[in-house]
Amino acid sequence: MPASKFYIERLLLLMLVYALVWPLSLSAQDSLRDGHSIDIAVVDFEVDNLGNIYVVNQNGRIKKLSPQFDSMAVYNQVRQFGELFGMDASNPLKLLLFYRDYATVVVLDRFLNDRATIDLRRSGILQPAAIAQSFDNNIWVWDDLDSRLLKVSDAGDILLSSPDLRITFDEPPQPQTLHDYNRNVYAYDSLRGLLVWDYYGAYKSLLPYKGWQHIHSAGKGIVGMDDDKLMYYDPLSPLPVILGNAPPEMLGAKKLRLWNDKILLLKTNGHLLSYKLQQRQKTL
Repeated sequence: MPASKFYIERLLLLMLVYALVWPLSLSAQDSLRDGHSIDIAVVDFEVDNLGNIYVVNQNGRIKKLSPQFDSMAVYNQVRQFGELFGMDASNPLKLLLFYRDYATVVVLDRFLNDRATIDLRRSGILQPAAIAQSFDNNIWVWDDLDSRLLKVSDAGDILLSSPDLRITFDEPPQPQTLHDYNRNVYAYDSLRGLLVWDYYGAYKSLLPYKGWQHIHSAGKGIVGMDDDKLMYYDPLSPLPVILGNAPPEMLGAKKLRLWNDKILLLKTNGHLLSYKLQQRQKTL
């Protein structure tokens, strides 16, 4: 690719990302305006790339909501495998539920009907710490016991295994989250940083971005919060970009997600709020 074309494409990408999150550098009075809220006490949530929201209540019940917060489906079989540790909603047609204490992944369809139940212990994965949907409709799993990234099918077959990272690191990483995005697999360890693999399970790098919160994918890379700064990491850029200061509403949130021109915030009191980002009004 000619150098001029490459830099033009990178510039356009950064312009797109800034267009998405630039309003977050404003003051609270100008940057966010009230949108929807949900009355039930929410313990956790995720959002898919269509804007559908998956909320978990205190009893572990999962409800799927439209971007307008209208109810679409409910999943009630929530106490078979203990406490729900996390969800992956990156594929709107396939929701993954991760029950870490039971080393089990439950696969649901878009109507929240059961598609599969995967006991990872039967696959020899005894201490799974994080999961993510893979680009080819399988499942990435990080195994803390063997310090490996693995790819597993819905039938529980191991399709790929990375080298043991205990060979690479004196103290192996312990990622809390996994993300498959834009031709890379990311594992985030808040004490060590962002680990990157390619789609063949080859370890690429450890990026020293420690202490970030609310890690999720957006644009062509990864978004997170570093103290009161909203950060963006583009795999083709050498350093992360500070996108701006977060409004007060975002500080202290239990969880946040960006989707298009909206931001979803889960407060520590269990309130889930949806805000619409406003564009900056420039003065001449």
